[in-house]
Amino acid sequence: MENEKIGLFDAKTRFSEIVERVVRHGRPITVTRRGKPAVDITPTQSRVRPRMDRSEAFAELERLRAEIPRMTQEEILDLIAESRPGHD
Repeated sequence: MENEKIGLFDAKTRFSEIVERVVRHGRPITVTRRGKPAVDITPTQSRVRPRMDRSEAFAELERLRAEIPRMTQEEILDLIAESRPGHD
């Protein structure tokens, strides 16, 4: 997959937005000068995490769901009541 490309002028005027996008998505953006690649803006290694495909994401959701304790409706209502002001 090829890096997204952005011209130098746009990179200069939208630098904060571009950095945020690189950090959020973990994918580098290539800055071009006169249509030719000049530099890449890349996330630091600590911010890079491999992107999951759909089946991996669903498997991770199922794993997390199994870790969450099941609560009955009565337990949920008790917690709500406890959080209301005046409840002792």
